[in-house]
Amino acid sequence: MMRRLVVAVALLMAVVMASVCIPRRAEAVDNLVYIIPAAVGGVVVVVLIIAILMANRSDDNELPLVQQRRLLEPEKPSAVRLAPHCPPSPGGIALVCW
Repeated sequence: MMRRLVVAVALLMAVVMASVCIPRRAEAVDNLVYIIPAAVGGVVVVVLIIAILMANRSDDNELPLVQQRRLLEPEKPSAVRLAPHCPPSPGGIALVCW
């Protein structure tokens, strides 16, 4: 009697394990509600990963130079000045500066 019970339990366990381990048949999803967001999300993830890998993580060594340059520049009066007294800028000569 005990052997039959052990064989029955082993057979039941084998059937359960076979049904769990054997995958179900694949079904194609033809619903754009799922496909489009998944594609957009995949592109965003790829772009973010590439941006993180390509980011320049070196120390910014120019910052102390900028601070030293600001310390070396003379103080400018805080008044409105006309074009001859304005420093040249990359955009051209300013008519009024302060």
